[in-house]
Amino acid sequence: MSRNNALVRIVALASGLLVVAACSSSTHSASSTTTTTTTNPLDTPNSLPYAIQEKVAVGNGWLVDITKVHRPYVNPSLPPPAPGREYVAVDLWIENHGPSASPVLETAKVFSLGDSHGQVDPVFAVPGHPSGLDGSYPPNAARSGRLVFDVPTKTQLRMAMDGPLVGAQRSIFLVDPSSYRPGD
Repeated sequence: MSRNNALVRIVALASGLLVVAACSSSTHSASSTTTTTTTNPLDTPNSLPYAIQEKVAVGNGWLVDITKVHRPYVNPSLPPPAPGREYVAVDLWIENHGPSASPVLETAKVFSLGDSHGQVDPVFAVPGHPSGLDGSYPPNAARSGRLVFDVPTKTQLRMAMDGPLVGAQRSIFLVDPSSYRPGD
């Protein structure tokens, strides 16, 4: 083998190795690019509110349905609301459709109503009338109950479920019918 022939082969081999190295490093850098996020998907609420009488799977086996809204809500056990305020009752059906017992559901911590003025109103305890929804839910257990809220009159309402407290998705539910307009 001549010296020139050996030199040509070495140059060709070195050129080939450089091309392979260049291709693999550019491929490697493109494939190693990753995007990480620190947002828990359960913290992101649904983009459109769920409707009344719409059974909704909110994650981790939980099913929730607003079966009826009473506005205004009158109960002799309640004190009269302050001027410009009224009581609203939301009838709920909740089921743990998951394979294991749920964390304890405390409705006063998990549910609230938000109004069109940006105010958030918590669950209002009705003396002598528990909601019927609080407690632990074994697999396939369902309960129906009623939550009462003290809210401003003539405002549009949405119910929020702080789902991550029970391992579900943060969820927003429509409370007022779509025909309701603030001020009506």
